[in-house]
Amino acid sequence: MRANTFAYALRLYLPLFLIGVTAGFVHLLGRRSADRRRRRLWDVAWILLLLAGAPAWLFLAAALGWI
Repeated sequence: MRANTFAYALRLYLPLFLIGVTAGFVHLLGRRSADRRRRRLWDVAWILLLLAGAPAWLFLAAALGWI
């Protein structure tokens, strides 16, 4: 029973965790870039990842509220 619970939680939260880690990595790359144009590109990518991740978290919270 416990293995099923862990697998379910991993399957549920892993995509959201990966979006968060990827957004953090993109933000780090943007801060370390010496080129101003590339820094702006990384910042735009970071914002788009956050815009994708926030609705995913909200949808998950709403879906779990129905369970």
